Order: sequence, then structure tokens, then C-alpha cells
Amino acid sequence: MHLGLHRRVPAWRRAAGRWTATLLLVLAAISGSEIASAKPKSVHPALRNISPGAAMHERFLSRRADGAVLVDLLLEGSVSPSLLRARGIEVNTVAGGWMTARCPLGLLGALLETDGLERVRIAERCEPYLDVSAIDAGVSTLRTVGASDITGQTGEGIVVGIVDSGVDLAHPDLRRADGTTRLLSIWDQSATSGTPPGGFTYGAEWDSAAINDGIPTEIDTDGHGTHVITTAAGNGRATGNGHPAGTYVGVAPEADVVAVKTTFATSAIIDGVRYVFTKAAFFGKKAVVNLSLGTQAGPHDGTYEFDTMISALTGPGKIVVASAGNKQNDDIHGRVTLSGTTPGSMTLSVPAYTKNPGTVNDYLVFSGWYGPAENLSVTVVSPNGFTAGPVPLGETASLNSQDGQINIFNGTTLPPNGDNEVYLEVFDEMSARAPQPGLWTITFTPTAVGGTGVVDLWLYGNSLGSAGALAKFVQGLATFNVIGSPGSADSVIAVAAHVTKNCWDSVNGSSFCWTPLPPLDGIAPFSSTGPLRDGTLKPDLSAPGDGVAAARSANSAFPIELVVPDGVHAMLAGTSMSAPHVTGTVALLLAQPAWANAGPSAIKNRLQSTARADAFTGAVPNATWGYGKLNAAAALAPLATLQIVYPPKGSSMPPGRPDSVTVVTSLATADSVMLELSVDGGGTYPYFLGTLYGVAPGPARALHFFVEPEWTTLEAKIRGTARFGPGTITATSDSLFIIQSPVGVETAPAAGAPRLALEGNRPNPFNPVTTIGFELPATGRATLRVYSVQGALVRTLLDRTLPAGRFSVAWDGRDERGLSLGSGLYLSELIADGKRLTRKMSLLK
Repeated sequence: MHLGLHRRVPAWRRAAGRWTATLLLVLAAISGSEIASAKPKSVHPALRNISPGAAMHERFLSRRADGAVLVDLLLEGSVSPSLLRARGIEVNTVAGGWMTARCPLGLLGALLETDGLERVRIAERCEPYLDVSAIDAGVSTLRTVGASDITGQTGEGIVVGIVDSGVDLAHPDLRRADGTTRLLSIWDQSATSGTPPGGFTYGAEWDSAAINDGIPTEIDTDGHGTHVITTAAGNGRATGNGHPAGTYVGVAPEADVVAVKTTFATSAIIDGVRYVFTKAAFFGKKAVVNLSLGTQAGPHDGTYEFDTMISALTGPGKIVVASAGNKQNDDIHGRVTLSGTTPGSMTLSVPAYTKNPGTVNDYLVFSGWYGPAENLSVTVVSPNGFTAGPVPLGETASLNSQDGQINIFNGTTLPPNGDNEVYLEVFDEMSARAPQPGLWTITFTPTAVGGTGVVDLWLYGNSLGSAGALAKFVQGLATFNVIGSPGSADSVIAVAAHVTKNCWDSVNGSSFCWTPLPPLDGIAPFSSTGPLRDGTLKPDLSAPGDGVAAARSANSAFPIELVVPDGVHAMLAGTSMSAPHVTGTVALLLAQPAWANAGPSAIKNRLQSTARADAFTGAVPNATWGYGKLNAAAALAPLATLQIVYPPKGSSMPPGRPDSVTVVTSLATADSVMLELSVDGGGTYPYFLGTLYGVAPGPARALHFFVEPEWTTLEAKIRGTARFGPGTITATSDSLFIIQSPVGVETAPAAGAPRLALEGNRPNPFNPVTTIGFELPATGRATLRVYSVQGALVRTLLDRTLPAGRFSVAWDGRDERGLSLGSGLYLSELIADGKRLTRKMSLLK
């Protein structure tokens, strides 16, 4: 049956009769006409249906201690954070051109009228996704576990951060031998009383002294966070029932810990990452943050604002590791490929379920994406034949049927990647109208197909019944492209999971196994596969995650079958367990002087280049395993040291030409080289110039180092180029290295220096012209180039000295010869301020 549609009418208006007069006054500023004429170019569709107190929207609402209802948001634009704060809107993290914000519900209408605000997005809710595992990952060869101490590589002096369900602060695995805590601090974002950390507006923070005194009220009732952090950094001191200590030791057992108990809103997670890096910097330490969580919202191509902001927070000595996701068997991704005017359909099967009590709390939410060259309509048909649509591009529609409330938004936003976004939601606006079990059909009908014709749709929100009935695509199912955000971010290391333990002994005296029994050493059946929607390879590598024992929070209710014989550790499985293995390994790398200033790309390259392949991984890299299985021992192998003497003996360079130094070295046993410089003829080598990462081992080769005469001072300030093997290095006046393709290096910026920014091009994908924006923190040389994904130089767009400020450069999709290029992925690269930044671009014809 087909019912009439009501277009562009917010759902909250239809439900207004059920709300109190107070709530009606709160929302009086948010009318349909105001939304339509709002200043921002793009407003998330869910903001048009927001209803205070409705469980449908609890995923992005929060409440202050004073009872005020807040909307968790991500904001992009030129508006000043101080202006928003002056208007009563909480702004916390500013990164990558975006801001995290908490807006009182009554101020939302005014916010949407703010000049300079370009995009307003909902902060979606993420979900949480060592004995044998340590051996499998090669960690056990790096340390010795004694009766009272641990020797070898332990991560001492590095901060391991966690943003998760919390931490059991009293667990012995997070205590030193003298009983004091290893936590530098903890921030409970869910706390409604207490003092927030400096620079943030909510929650409560406690330092190590307060933790030692037992003051914090934070507890980990879920147990997920405690398990994750001790997988990465537990020391294994806890034991019981007569079992020896030291069995379940984490990867970096002497690292410091900074913990965040999060609300799981994307905005709060971003704030948590910034908090960890801020605390680490306060203590003068490098840090790695573990995010064993994620969401399937967004375009799955690294351009989601959650990805953008997390990437913007990373840098030299600031690394983020995330779970790839646990969605491989959940069948949440649908895909159709359209051509001509022939429709394509996906069918979702919703099983029978027990409805949650009340109304507006059983829902399905979908995130769909298709290219900018496509023009299509969207139609949704319920199990009993109620039809919403067709909804043309740029339009919205709502249908309140007996099978549930259906809202469709087709291309009503302007996302940064330039694609068209489809937002669908089905929920129980009335108690008798919950989402109907059965087959739901979503049909896409093209008016014009100017590109690939591919339409992707992910089911990312599902609250059907208390257990979350597993609705699945049965027609148009795509079993790939399910790497969750923020694992899809360019600067985040995404980790898949493989099986290291499929059976174990329980504290109740019985043995248990996973059912069905997964093969040892194979990929975990739940581990999400890539690639990303734009073809980028993800995950980055795999680590043990199916069958991992780590600390059991005393406040959590683990099933007895999962508790191991010592009673204080428990078994869990998921990419939530694999990510902390890599996180701990990164901490061990950062603890080495040669890697202390390495950034995300250098660390990722190191882990990938040393990962191991076997009969289970097959040929790597691939979209299941990435580059293979984590091999911590290989990643932490010693680096070669290359010593350079300047001025060179017997230099005979022609007048006006730079001096040259040539050093011959062999990389037979190492794939990376530390560079040290002597200015006293080789007597001492006090200057550490940087590290070349990812240079393939091989026979002796020559390093040619060029030094411009005006920079040849006793401070050994070097400017020019050096060549080693296949790579090319550019050394700037402050001795920082930038490695051209195919190898990468990053070094630390000066303390307190502003962050360099390379923005995503707009539009993206594009045809024929796109604009690339960037910011410079100080006057200096800026070079902007375009490369193919194979690393070949396509075109130099800019190479000149510029003042500090924000700039933009247009690229018309042509190479240096003026020839028009074909469709495909390209890379924009900005070199400035001693750093190199890269972003993906898609030319679509």
C-alpha cells in the first residue's frame, strides 16, 4: 500500500502534542523554515527530528548535572570558538578544521543561524568492539618476566592512553611493586560532579595522588576498558587461587597510563584523545592512544569528520591505534551498481524481536553514499507494503505507517568528500508502530548515472529489542568495506584480529571453546575486512584478538566461563583485543630514541614492513590481513647508525655549488638508519639529524649529503638534499627530514609550535576542478604537489615563500604538460615548516 508523504516537515512537529509545555518552549526556535534557511551549508538530518527525552536520539544527547539537555555536535567553519562559548555553547577540541561542541537544546536554533558555520554534524555513538598472544606477536622475546620485576623492553617512560568504558583503578596489573598506581590521571567524562580537566567543560578528573588515596568515584562496570588497557600495558602482578603471577603480562608492562572513561559519543572520544596527548605533553612524554571502539556511520573513505579530527590530533610521538571492527559476519553493508535508468534494490531482513518498553526507542539507522555524478531517488517499502518515496535528490520525506515511522533524506547535506549522503531511519514513533519484522526493501532509481553508479548503504544504528535483533541484508549484501571509523582514518593504525586461543580452562574447573571452533592462526570470523570505499587498503595489519586473557575488572560481571583459573583475569575476543597488542608495541617503539619522534606514517610503515605472512594470510597486503601478522620482535630490531662528518675532508666542489658528503653504508640486517653528524672531524657525533625509515635492507650503498654554504655553521644547520637508495630526503634549516616517496620519516616540531594543516580538497571526488586549502603557522617555503597513488609526480602546484595564514590552490586535473588526466586516486602533498602532509583526492570523469 502507498500512503501520502509529508516532505520537509520535521518529525518533532508531528509529535509535539505529546510533549510538555516546557519542552515545546525549548524547541520553539527550531522550526522547519528556520532549518531550511540555516546559515550552515550542511546540517545533519538527525537534527531535523531531534526530540528531547526520546530514546531514539539518546545516542547524541547528553545531560549536565543541572539537568540541561545537550546535543553533542561536531562543527566546521570559520566561526570563532570563543564566540560560540560566549553564546553558551561548550566548545572543547579544535582540530582539523572541526570543533567538538555540546549545545544546550534551547540554543540549537540560534547555533544553526550562526555566520561562519559551514557544517553541523551529530556526534554519533561508537560501540566497544595474553599468555599465548604475547608469544604469537613476538613480544615474549623482548623481555624477561621475573618473580618481582620485568626486564628488557617494557615501554617505560611512554604514555599508553585509553578511551573506553573505564578502568579498575585498584587492579594489581595497573599497580607498581610498592602498590602505587601506574596511572598518571583519569578523566571520567560521564561524571556529573567533580572538576573537569583544564580546557574541557564536563566530567571529572583525578591525578595519581588522588588515585593512590582512593578518592575517584570512577569504576569500570563493563570491564571492557580494564581488559583492553592491561592487554596493552598490564604488568601481570595480579593473581589468585594459587596460580603464579606473571602469566598474563601486557605488551608494555611498565608504561605510564592515562585513562578516559568515555560516553562513547564521537565528540567525547575526540576530546579523550586530545586529553591523553595533552597530559603526556605535560609530563614530557610521548604517547600512543588505543581506541578499541568504532562506528559504521560515515562514508568509509577516511573523510568522515570523526576520522578527520582524530588524524589532526596525531603527529610525531603522538600515535592512535584503533580496532578494525567486528562486523564481518553481521551483514550490515548493502551495495547496488546502477546503470541507465534501471532501479537497483537492497533487502534487509528484520527478525522477530521483543520490543523495548515505551516509545521512540526501537530504531534502525542507515548511512548511504553515492557519487556526485549520480542523480537518483530513494524508495523504502516496509514488510506490509507501506511505501515511502520515491524521494528525489535533494529532497526529504517522512511516513508514519503501521510498520513504523520512516524518514528519508536524500542528498540534503554537503559532506567534505563531495558525495551524496543518504540518511534513513525507521523507528517506533507510537507504541503500536515499532519497526515491523520481515523484509524491508530500499530501492535506488537513477535519473542519470555519470560515474560508477555504485550506491553503498550501511546499517549502523540498531536498538531493536534489548538484545539488538540482528537485522541483515539478504539482497544486495556486500561482505566487504566494513572497516569502522576511526580505523578508516589515514593517520590511524587499524588492526584486524586473528585466532591464538580457541579453548581455555575456566576458574570453575571446566574447559570451554568458542562455538563454532575457529582454526588457530586463522583470521577471526568477526574481523572486519576492507578495503575502504575509495579503494584504500585497510586494515593495516592483524594481531591476536580471538581468545585473549587480560585483567578482569572487579566491578564487572563476567560470565564464569570466561574467567580463567586465577580468578582475576578473563577471556575476551574481538578486534578490541587485537588493537592493544599493536598499541603496546608502538609504546615499545616510542621508548627507543630512534623512534621517539616518529609519526603515524613512519610507525605504520615499520609495523607493516616487519609483519609476517604465512599460509593463513596468503599473499599480502590484502583486504583481510593488511600487511600480515604483528611481529613485534622484528619491528623492534636495532637500527643501523650512519655517521656523517662535516665539513667533508678533501671537499672539491665547484665554486658556487653546495658542499657534498658521501658515506657508504650497508643495511644487511636493518631496514632503517639513524643519522648522526660530526662537526669536529669525527671526534664526536652530537647532532641527531633524524631517521630514515623503511629503507629496504641490501648491499652497501652511498648516501650523498649536500649542504648549502650559507648554512655551514658550527650549529650544523643543514639545508639541501640527500639521496639514499630509492628515496630522496629534503633536510630543512632546522635539521628536520622529509622523505619523498617511497619511504617516510617524521620528526618532532618545536615545542608549542602551531600545527600545519592540509585540508581535504573540495569537492572530492571532483571533475574537472578542485580546490586544495592549507594553513601555514609561520612565514616559510611551501611546496604543494600532486602525485599518483604509485608515487609518480603529477604536477607542482605551488613552490614559493608564503607568510603565515590560510591559502587555497585550484587544480584542474591536468599534469605538468597540460594533459588532462583520467579518473582515479591522486595524492596532494604539502611540504612546509619541516613537515610533510598528504591527503587523498578522487578525480571522477
